[in-house]
Amino acid sequence: MSGCIMEKTNNLYDFLYNFITPDFKGKPFEPFSAIHIITLILLALVNFLIINHYRIYKKQTRKKNKAELLELELKKSSKKFRYTLALFLILNEAAYTVWSIATGDWTIGYSLPLHLCDMAMFFSVIMLITKNYFLYEITYFWGLGGSLQALITPDLYPYSFPHFIYFNFFLAHSFVITAVLFMTFVEGFRPSKKSILKTIIFTNLYMIVIAVVNILTNGNYLFLRHKPNAPSIIDYLGPWPWYILGLEAVGVVIMFILYVPHSEMLKHIRIKSSINKDN
Repeated sequence: MSGCIMEKTNNLYDFLYNFITPDFKGKPFEPFSAIHIITLILLALVNFLIINHYRIYKKQTRKKNKAELLELELKKSSKKFRYTLALFLILNEAAYTVWSIATGDWTIGYSLPLHLCDMAMFFSVIMLITKNYFLYEITYFWGLGGSLQALITPDLYPYSFPHFIYFNFFLAHSFVITAVLFMTFVEGFRPSKKSILKTIIFTNLYMIVIAVVNILTNGNYLFLRHKPNAPSIIDYLGPWPWYILGLEAVGVVIMFILYVPHSEMLKHIRIKSSINKDN
């Protein structure tokens, strides 16, 4: 009996050690492995269930019976969710900072939250609390475009499942997407054509700032000095510095693709389709 308890205790200790140690001994992360695909499916399902729940709730407020009461309840519920999600994003980032400092993994050239996805997380927090439209415009493209790419080709080296960094990374990027989808489909925000131009200008100004930060810290934020260690789309965009221009071009294309569902042309098609159905 005591031997069984001791074995379970040792197994728990080994799990916790492997969960937090910077000296991870597990297999390196493999893109599109079984655990990667399962993780993406679970996160997509969570996002769908959250957004669909509030969309159904929102449709109910359009009914005449108790419409005002339901709308008031929806506003209270959505505000509570926005604040809860913002708090989770802050705590998740704080947990990473505490872990990296405690394990001696924190370095000024690597650990500052300056990548686009990091900034999208901070913008998401402020956006969720203040409902600021300009931050929504930036976060819509940075959050959806950047976080989706990060989830598909994550830069996790040398960590993998079931390490703390694995969970921290996927939850952070997934819930940035949740924030954007919530503001879009529940709060009714929409990007415009001007949002694309604003995001392009803001991104390039931010890149200039980060280029200076990289020089001062000997860092590689935004991967402006060299490509990431993990396989990514950047590998197909040529050598430095040309891949930076290629990445910008890809980013612009992605922004236009993300804008399409909200374009005037698509709205016109939907209205026309609705009229034809009624007839």
